[in-house]
Amino acid sequence: MQQRQAPDAEEARQLIRNDFFERVRSDEEIDALVTKFAAVTATPYAEVLRRMLGMEEMDENQAKSLLRRVLAHRRRLSKMVGRSVHVRVAALDLLTMHPPRTAGIQRRDSRPIVVTPSLIKRALDEASADEVTGLPQRAHFMSLVRHELRQRKRRSAAVVFIDLDGFKRANDLHGHACGDEVLRMLARSARVTLRHGDVIARIGGDEFALLLLDVSEAEAIAAVTRLRERFESCTARFGTSFSAGVEMPIPGDTADSLLERADAKMYRDKRARAASVTG
Repeated sequence: MQQRQAPDAEEARQLIRNDFFERVRSDEEIDALVTKFAAVTATPYAEVLRRMLGMEEMDENQAKSLLRRVLAHRRRLSKMVGRSVHVRVAALDLLTMHPPRTAGIQRRDSRPIVVTPSLIKRALDEASADEVTGLPQRAHFMSLVRHELRQRKRRSAAVVFIDLDGFKRANDLHGHACGDEVLRMLARSARVTLRHGDVIARIGGDEFALLLLDVSEAEAIAAVTRLRERFESCTARFGTSFSAGVEMPIPGDTADSLLERADAKMYRDKRARAASVTG
């Protein structure tokens, strides 16, 4: 299997720019983040650690204790080196040098957490942004969907599969630079029309996916309609639009099955839109 090469300087800078915790500098900001997550999940401390380190299914009390130890360790490291230490660096240092059992955290399986190459590769894959749009890519999106499926009893979420219409024609007529601009326009339109906390990702060439939190199916469809209207307005000179399929989770769903159903519904929407134009 081909190994991932170490990121070059520009890729490393991009990873830092896309790191959610790069914008979190102080203990107070971490506390504010916990408060923010508490509005949408019953396990805000576990959610912080999941996003920071990829730690799944951690008990909330364990997560709270570990996060407090991470922040204390960060303060000690910062004092030692004479500058502020990134919270993720402090967390990895604590977990590598002092696994949870010796740090006073008891896990159900009692095994220490080890920062393995596969964990680092997964973190890099999920953190990597699409070069053209700056959006998250498929790996990160699917990780978020899997997490939301675990939260399904506490809140609802919708997955939307989007495929651009007229993109190939615009690319052929106006060139690849124009095509890239169309992709970026969808990303910008989403940032304007979607709510804070909703996610748009580029999962293929001209394919995108949305994760809309705390919505009914009708609300999700309305959000897609607003996004389409904004996108069509921004790209009117190119004649592009998109087809979309909205799906809500059902019992037994996986991230893959949910996205596949949204994909199938998107194709039905594409056929209906094409028929309305020719009919």
